[in-house]
Amino acid sequence: MTDQPPTAPCPVATLATDWAILDDQIAGGWVDVTAEPGLALALDALRNAVMARAVGVTAGSVSGAAFQAWLVGLHVSIADDPELDEDARTRHLRLAAEGARHLLRYLTTLRLREA
Repeated sequence: MTDQPPTAPCPVATLATDWAILDDQIAGGWVDVTAEPGLALALDALRNAVMARAVGVTAGSVSGAAFQAWLVGLHVSIADDPELDEDARTRHLRLAAEGARHLLRYLTTLRLREA
């Protein structure tokens, strides 16, 4: 038995799980013609909120960091869309930058823990 306290779950990995569940629900809502109108849009708004939260906290696990890295790339890619207005592009670039800061913090502290 160890004297170390149990580690808390990674907040980003938990959000990644929430995102995956919502993503499955959204996909099902788009193909189900009997689904409540607007349900897929409401779930999509919730999924976007989960994504925004996931780039706003520092990961505590490799899986959380991987999800965060994917989100950073996704936001950069979306911001590159020439059809987006300037406000939307700026919003996605800010989310990417925030996620990159938290990802760097995770990578830096990971390196310090290994030393």
